[in-house]
Amino acid sequence: MRLGTVIGTVTLTVKSPKLRGGRLLLVLPWNAATLAGQGSHDAAIVVYDELGAAAGQTVIVSEGAEAACPFPTPTPVDAYCAALADEVFYEPNKGKLS
Repeated sequence: MRLGTVIGTVTLTVKSPKLRGGRLLLVLPWNAATLAGQGSHDAAIVVYDELGAAAGQTVIVSEGAEAACPFPTPTPVDAYCAALADEVFYEPNKGKLS
């Protein structure tokens, strides 16, 4: 799982019936530079969302095989919005060995 920022939605003219009930978001995943306050992100990904995340919101994304786990039948999802983050606390030197 990793953090990401919602930057928009994706609209499809045709989509798999297994994706009903949710929508697709465009998300910028965070990396170490993002946490350091440098405003850098990884390349945008498409994320399936059933929670109603809004543009600008921080989300927690599950990717790969784990992204399909919430569904009872095999579903064509590679990234899933697992949670909406209210706040993120980060201390860069915390836990560092001296």
